[in-house]
Parts: sequence; structure tokens; C-alpha cells
Amino acid sequence: MIMTNNILLIQGEAAEASAVRDVLGSADDGHFQIEWVRTCAVALDRLQLQGKRHLGEPAGIAAVVVDLSLPDSNGIDTFNRLFGAAPQIPILVMASAKQESIAKLAVQRGAQDYLLKGRLYRYLMPKAVQNMLDRNTFADAMFIEKERAEVTLNSIGDAVMSTDEDCSVTYLNSVAEKLTGWTCAEATGRPANEVFEIIDETTRQPMANPLAKAMRENKTVALTPNCILVRRDGYQSA
Repeated sequence: MIMTNNILLIQGEAAEASAVRDVLGSADDGHFQIEWVRTCAVALDRLQLQGKRHLGEPAGIAAVVVDLSLPDSNGIDTFNRLFGAAPQIPILVMASAKQESIAKLAVQRGAQDYLLKGRLYRYLMPKAVQNMLDRNTFADAMFIEKERAEVTLNSIGDAVMSTDEDCSVTYLNSVAEKLTGWTCAEATGRPANEVFEIIDETTRQPMANPLAKAMRENKTVALTPNCILVRRDGYQSA
């Protein structure tokens, strides 16, 4: 079964809109159904309806292709308004050569890509749109996988903390949050020995954190029996 992707084309000039529709309509790399609107205001209304689409209704907008120069909006403000209304929908920006710096700014702010209007070749534009859709599909799949992993890690009874190669914290599950007194957001980016601080039960002196040794030697390292964890609030637990 061939999937048709619904593309919202926002273009003020009828001739240019027709050219884009011809290019995408005859594409070999993807199957696109084009919905054309002339103004940013109408596009925003359409995106608002997209957000209210119910389960079981026909597929909504897969991507947006927008000219930065519209009858009611111009420049980076055009992109900002659309992205603010539907940040989950990938956006391809079209711009004149004089607007290329603005198009690059739009990419920095979240647009998937940009094309100069003088270069809307039959190969280049469909490829750019399809690549944009593929990247968005991959990002959605990665997000779902991350959500599933977090649900799994939060459902087990053990504390889980992960770090990068510099031993900076990248993740705490809910049990680790309760154990250390740090939330995942607060701990992320901090040194592991600051979040997981252990001291000697007898001397109360700091002890070497086993995480660095485990990473260095690539093996499981157990805590020594006489260590105590110091929570963020100062409470000490064996």
C-alpha cells in the first residue's frame, strides 16, 4: 500500500503555488497531496484544526512548505508563527536569494530545511520534502522508543543512573531520584560523584565512586560494605 503524504503549501502567488504543486505532483520519490492556502492566517487556522483531529479521521498534515513572503506575513515572523502553532510538524522554508540568511535562521530555530525559490527543480524539491518526512518519522520512532525505555526503567525496583564517558549524569530513574534526592533534570550534566556521593561509614571520609572504575575497566564494580550514600538534602543512608 502506497502512503500519500498531505502537504500544506503556504504560498501567496498563484503561479508559484501552481509550479510547486506540479513539481511535487509529478515526483517519483514520494506521493504528495497538496493543500494550498495563500496566507499565514489561513494556515494557522488549518493547523489549529489539525490539532483537533480525532482518532480514526483521515490523516492530517504531514509537513508544511511555506514561502517566507506572504500577503499577511513576511520574513522570520512567518516561520515563528507557524512553528509556534505546530512545532511537531516539519517545515520546509522557501525563500528568495535575498532572504537566504533569514531562511538559515529559520533552520536554526527549528525548520527542517530551506530551498531558494529559483532552484525548485523537479528532483531537488521532492527529495527535500521526502527527506524531511523521513527525518520526522525517525525522530518520532526514537521518541516512542525513549518513552518505552523510561517506562520500563521507572517500573523496576532498582535505582538506575547512567552517565556519559566523562562520568557526567545523563539519566536517573524514579527510584534513583528518591535514593539520591536529585531529580533527573537537576542531576543531568552534573558529575556522578556529586549526585551519587558516598562516604566511609566509620571515618565519614569521601570514598572513590565506583562508576569511574566500572567504565574504565568495563566490568561490574560492587560498592564496599561500609559505605554510606549522602543524599542531596544531607541525609545519610546505609
